Amino acid sequence: MLGCGLLVALSLSAALPRWRLDSNPNPPTPGQINSAAGRVKQQQASLGAAQNHLSAASRALDQLQDQAEVLTERYDETLVNQQRAAAAYKVTQARLAAARSAEDASQQQLAGLAAQEFESGGGFDAVTSMLGDASGPEGYLSEVGMGQVLAQQGTDTLAVSQANDVVAAVFRTQAHDLLAVQQADLRAASALKVAIQAAVARQVQFVQADQAQRSKMATELATAQAHEAALVSARRAYLAAQAAQRAYLAAQAAQRAAAAAAAESSNASPAWSASSGASANQGDIAANWALTQIGKPYQWGGAGPDSYDCSGLAMVAWEQAGVQLAHYTGYQWESGPEVPLDQLQRGDLVFYATDTSDPGTIHHVGIYIGNGQMVDAPYTGAYVRIDSIYQPGLMDAAIDPAG
Repeated sequence: MLGCGLLVALSLSAALPRWRLDSNPNPPTPGQINSAAGRVKQQQASLGAAQNHLSAASRALDQLQDQAEVLTERYDETLVNQQRAAAAYKVTQARLAAARSAEDASQQQLAGLAAQEFESGGGFDAVTSMLGDASGPEGYLSEVGMGQVLAQQGTDTLAVSQANDVVAAVFRTQAHDLLAVQQADLRAASALKVAIQAAVARQVQFVQADQAQRSKMATELATAQAHEAALVSARRAYLAAQAAQRAYLAAQAAQRAAAAAAAESSNASPAWSASSGASANQGDIAANWALTQIGKPYQWGGAGPDSYDCSGLAMVAWEQAGVQLAHYTGYQWESGPEVPLDQLQRGDLVFYATDTSDPGTIHHVGIYIGNGQMVDAPYTGAYVRIDSIYQPGLMDAAIDPAG
């Protein structure tokens, strides 16, 4: 880091003579600057109203994009829950089948004992009595002394049969309840899908209207800029020199701050255990794969290979590294140890929420690739791309997935 900083400082120092203020022998006079500034203010006044409208439109568009993404994540959550209910239903069906088999077996055993009684002398009348007795098989067995025979055999077949009946009834009820949950989840997912489609449709209309407005403003701005350029051409070189000097000084300050932070970081112990999350190699695999998906369109509920939503992209990226994540930002937030933002490593997941103090409001996730940047699938109408992680709603910690 220090070596790179030295190279940057040397390159900036070498460039310094080309923009130093004292290298310009004829800077604009105060009168020229004041005249140009006055005309610029006139142009700024004419553009002010349009700029305010554009800012309001941009804020409204951001809110609509957040709304669509929140609905998308709820849809993903419902699908995950429905899949889990379906799996549980299959397990319960298997248990019910086993209980039914046990029930049939115990009934056959009971019938066999009755047959033995018939063959041993009870006769057809005894069997008929057993089947027709108002008190049922229990009363019959009591009359013919079958209870003593069963006790001698060490097996209470009738009790087993009744127990198997109860078990089968329990599993029938459980299977029915799970099926109801599954069907409710499917109805909820369908309703949520309709809501998402409506939000996306509104968003597309809003984007189209915003694009038309931006096109009109671009024409107006180009006209204003052409007029302003004629007024400020005498000042441009001087102002550029000032800006370059400020950038140079800022770069030196940033270099010193980075060196100090690196030295402090090397001596500090992390607040979390890296061993509890994925390895650095796994993080590189997830980050590098995410970079290969740049340019693919955003699609709510998408999990590749041709389109993604934010949590779908994160899920498939970490799948390449052997870590299984659910297709839902809320569950991904819980998938590993928290990482302070000043200790981010490639592949870590950064999250965004409408209320950063409440993880329950998380609605977006990105894959960190280094240098304060991430790969993410931002919103409908956009494509998988590289963005700065410093966006509104950034949570104060990231997650190192552990599966």
